[in-house]
Amino acid sequence: MPFTHLEVHSHFTLLGATPAVADLAARAAADGLSHLALTDTNALYGALAFARACREVGVQPIIGMMVTVEGPHPPAPFPAREEGAGLPSLRRGGVGGEVGGRVGGEVGGRVGGEVGNEVGHLILLAKDPTGYRSLCRLSSLIQGNPDREAWAARGLDWETLRAHRDGLICLSGGRAGWIERYLRAGDLAAAQIYAGRLAGIFDENACLALEIHGPKDEAIAAEVAALGRRLGLPSAAVQPIYCMAPEDTPRLRLLAAIRENVRLKDGENLAPAPRGGAGRGERYHWLSPAEMAARFARFPGAVEMTGALAARCGPALPDGRPIWPALKLPQGQTPDATLTTQAEAGLVERYGPDPATETQARLAHELTAIARHGYAPLFLVVTDIVRFARGQEIPVSTRGSVANSLVAYCAGITTVDPIAHDLLFERFLSPARADAPDIDLDFCSRRRDEVLAYVREAYGAEHVALVGTVSTMQPQSAVREAGKAYGLDEATIKTLTALLPRRWRPDPRRRDQRTVADVLETIPDPRHREVVRVAYELVGQPDHLSVHPGGVVITPGPLTDVLPVQWAPKRFLITQFDHGDVEALGLPKLDLLGIRALTVLADAAELVRRHHDPAFRLAQIPLDDPLTGDMLARGETIGVFQCESEGAQRTLRRLRARTVRDLAVANAFFKPGPATGGMADAFVRRYRGEERVTFLHPALAPILGPTKGVLIFQEQILRVATEIA
Repeated sequence: MPFTHLEVHSHFTLLGATPAVADLAARAAADGLSHLALTDTNALYGALAFARACREVGVQPIIGMMVTVEGPHPPAPFPAREEGAGLPSLRRGGVGGEVGGRVGGEVGGRVGGEVGNEVGHLILLAKDPTGYRSLCRLSSLIQGNPDREAWAARGLDWETLRAHRDGLICLSGGRAGWIERYLRAGDLAAAQIYAGRLAGIFDENACLALEIHGPKDEAIAAEVAALGRRLGLPSAAVQPIYCMAPEDTPRLRLLAAIRENVRLKDGENLAPAPRGGAGRGERYHWLSPAEMAARFARFPGAVEMTGALAARCGPALPDGRPIWPALKLPQGQTPDATLTTQAEAGLVERYGPDPATETQARLAHELTAIARHGYAPLFLVVTDIVRFARGQEIPVSTRGSVANSLVAYCAGITTVDPIAHDLLFERFLSPARADAPDIDLDFCSRRRDEVLAYVREAYGAEHVALVGTVSTMQPQSAVREAGKAYGLDEATIKTLTALLPRRWRPDPRRRDQRTVADVLETIPDPRHREVVRVAYELVGQPDHLSVHPGGVVITPGPLTDVLPVQWAPKRFLITQFDHGDVEALGLPKLDLLGIRALTVLADAAELVRRHHDPAFRLAQIPLDDPLTGDMLARGETIGVFQCESEGAQRTLRRLRARTVRDLAVANAFFKPGPATGGMADAFVRRYRGEERVTFLHPALAPILGPTKGVLIFQEQILRVATEIA
């Protein structure tokens, strides 16, 4: 069997490793590896990105994880999870187990010799989708807890591993595992007991890891292999990878100093993450198959075993087919039938008992398209959330192309009439579109949490999570953190960050064109230059998991059947994957955004009710209100969402906007395409009636007539393409 690396850390071992997943995949392909594992510590942040990178270069990805495990003398138990924190089925001790007591105690301990007080490590590899779900549950048990850092430091217990072992291959952890640490301490009996525990839990899926960094390690590797033979456990050659090359070691040490919040000169063991004793980062870089064969020349079977283990690992991730929430539907009804019933009732409510034939045909066409794509559950969930918000008088609005859907209008999702405004459904849901359409909902920013609480209550706390986003180091944060690690004072760090290129601007002409080389030339102090230089090497390095501004996912079963989660300070579970990876799994992302403009409207309406008219509602203001029209024409729109910038106000004044239609035209015209397409001045003159309207071809008149012969709206581009081309 060919060799395969089975313990590989990417930069998604946050502040603990340097390789990007694309670099790992490319190196595996260059070295002729058929498989490659990713085993970041206690988390799966990079699993989807890694799988994509591997597939692009023809390498079979193995989804895995390095987990921390408690020592032989575990500390007192943890306190119980907060009520409503989610994931109660993953309490320590397995399904239904309780968590009681306090945090504390020493991890590790002495059994026949000094083995250190750090947690031990195990490498877990998913053989199949069942194994992936086990990884999700184990990672979520640690990361999804409010005390996640303490849980990671303590490590998983044996009963938890037993409860979530299905579909997993387990490697003993090498130098960082308890077996090798016991053997180095001279306690063969303790090592044998520990190995027996692994065999008892993982059975034929247990394997002992041999780790060799120099001639002195060969004797310990021989003891580990002999122990395995006595217990009937195979041995596999492992090279823990935390960087791609020895020259990356200084960056590993810098990351560790940032992680531990210590100065580089004060750190005794900074590279890589603690591995059971004083470590040297140069040990933990990528080795080619030939280098591994040479290093493990005494153990050729262990090298071959890596390939045998890899061959047992197949596709594990969800395949991308849509994963919809479990819906409470009328008995015997399908989602399509329920949506049809709601939409047809809304059609009568919106257009009267005898809607126009064209309107009825449009609704039927949309319902057919939605059913063909399988998107009825999405519409039903969004309808339910909007209905709750309106029932609680929480300001809610939609944005984007959902306004083009008559079904959305009839179901009450949007208040924009697509028939009256001549909006094209295909802009919202194109027949060629493979991914689910976006339906963004805006809520009063102050009351958005009420909506999130409703979603959790309605669909189950174990089924709802906010979408995470991986935050990366940017120039200023990288210089700031590197400066602290190098021992610079705050004033010096502030001076260095002020020298960096200014933030990105949308106008290319106003962007700072300086490079890091330009900045370095302006810094006279060599030590300060070094700080900025090494800091720029960290730019783009994942730093921590943050929260997407609006994304929410809902799963039909427990979240961990689909993805791993993490606890956020907002007291909500968030996905360990970003929005692109979440959607790649097949989970539709709902965007439930908090918008301050809606809060301002709600506050203004409340002031009117308090001081003028107790019965006042915003919906009572007519769309053709003349006073509002006068303000629009004067560009008096400070505080009006998307209309308060200087350019937007100038556009309103130039077009003499007064109506909702004028406002839509002005908003579209202000976008870069129409405003810079060469017809801006002509369009203004035509719109004000100062220039005759002409068309490039008579067939364009029905399409471009409302915008005076100028392409303004995306719907017009679609119509030109479908009706003219």
